[in-house]
Order: sequence, then C-alpha cells, then structure tokens
Amino acid sequence: MAAQPIPIPDDLATRPLGPKDGPATWRLLSDSGVKDVFIASQVWRGALEQRGADGMPELFGVFAAEELRAVLFLGLGGLAVPAGAERHEVATLGPVLARRAASLRALIGGLENVDALWPFVENAGARARINVRDLFLEADERSLDPEAREPELRLATLDDLDLVTRASSRAHLEEMGDDPLVRNPEVFLGRMARMILEERVFVVRQGDTLVFKAELSALCPVGGQIAGVYTDPEHRGRGMARRGTGEVAWRTLAGAPAMCLFVREDNPAALRAYERAGFRHTCDYRTLLLEDPTTPEGPREARALPVSK
Repeated sequence: MAAQPIPIPDDLATRPLGPKDGPATWRLLSDSGVKDVFIASQVWRGALEQRGADGMPELFGVFAAEELRAVLFLGLGGLAVPAGAERHEVATLGPVLARRAASLRALIGGLENVDALWPFVENAGARARINVRDLFLEADERSLDPEAREPELRLATLDDLDLVTRASSRAHLEEMGDDPLVRNPEVFLGRMARMILEERVFVVRQGDTLVFKAELSALCPVGGQIAGVYTDPEHRGRGMARRGTGEVAWRTLAGAPAMCLFVREDNPAALRAYERAGFRHTCDYRTLLLEDPTTPEGPREARALPVSK
C-alpha cells in the first residue's frame, strides 16, 4: 500500500516560476550552498527563461505569502529535482509531480524531500524500478587532498566520443542495471557529444583504452558537481578514482567555491576513494528511477558501481 502524502498547509501556495522570480530563486538555492547546485546551475544557465517540450515551465515554487520557500525543477526527459529546507513545504509540490507522473522518469534530491514527494507520485500510478539511498559528499580547497592529482587528465574531445559514450553506458549499467545506449542510443549519443562540446567531460586515455572518465553535471558560482565517474576494469584498485576526481575538483575549484558528488551507500569502494580525495559526507540523497509504462521491461536489479580505490 502506498504511503499517505503529507497534508499540505493552507498558508502555502504553488505556482510556476519565471524570469521575475530570478533573484528570489537564486537566493534560496545559494543559501543552501552546494547541496542544491544542480538546480542552481540550471537557473544560472537560463532555466527560468525556458519552457519544457510540453509548454510547461521547468521550475515551480512554493510561497508563504510572498516568500519563496521551495523549488521543483522539471527537466526534459522526465527528471524532477526538488529543493527546500522544510519537508512539509517541499511536499506542497506533490500535486505538481502527480500531474506529471506518467512522464516522470527520475526523482532525485535530498532524502527527506524525495520521500515527502514520492507518495503523491506513487498514488498517481508511478512505480520505482530503482530506489537508491546516496551519500552526498562535499569538498573545498581546505578539505581536498593536495596529493589527489592526475596529470594525464584532460578535457575530452569529439575524437573521444565513442569511448566516452561506451564507458558512460557501462557505468550506468553497473550502477542502475540499465543501458541507455541500448534503450535510446541517438539521445544518449547526442547528450554525450553536447557535454564534450561544453567542456564538461574529463578523461584519462591510453591509446584505445579510456582509463578514467568523469563529468561535470553542474557548474555555477555556487559550486560544481561531479558525476559519471568510471574507471576501466583493468585499472581499478590503483587509486585512479581518487586521483581523477581530485584532479577534476582541483581544476574546477579555481572558479567555484565548493565541489560535490554523491555515491551509493552500498558502494564502500567508491566512498573510500572519494573520502581519500578529501570529500566529506554531509547529507543523504535519494535516487528513484521510475518504470516506463511504454516499454515491456519490468523492474531491473540495480548493482553497485565498482571504482578504483
């Protein structure tokens, strides 16, 4: 039986956010530091001026009187990411998500915020095929290990596209039991090419072997977020994940105050690597990947992503 949604207070109101809400939105997101850097990065890149493919705004806000209290980002492809300090205020966004339940494919965010929203989505008929608790880690110049460096790391180019795409698909398969290169190859290839052109993919390559890969999934004045970390199986256990993520962080910190990433709680090898690089566990996240009713596949088992120590 689905959990009962949190009652929505009468003194809170929800509405779409637009350009005029820019200062309040930025203030809310930046006040929480790097924890909400993904949404902050989307706002920094112009999300308040854009609209989704279905014509709906990509951001919704919860207001107490005229004060913005919580935000929900709805991205193309069915991604939903909430932000807010109070669980009951974030829960006010539940009906918005419930109306989008059929197109929702992922709900990711702070543990309490996602747990507050999920009953609304589940009661609307959505089902989770992957439910993962993540450890949210942060680092800055004070905590980052000065020895966590990798001189061979460089920005990927389109010459690396094939290797980067295949490594990314293997990482996703190991992490979530799902291969986006098989499920939707054109969209996935286009996404990786766009990230390379935006200089958000870093690699260590030796000949035809992609030894290491990491991506910047968010970057703005609030900070940066590292994602998509992958180490070639033959090079695991040699400290590459520690050095590679450390190098990405050190380079990005030249223009950002803090870095973050999250790792599955059942992946101790990855956690050790990141902690040795200087990342600290500061809060918990949850990742929910939802079943797509248009595909015949049922729920698939998720597996932990092995990385080098």
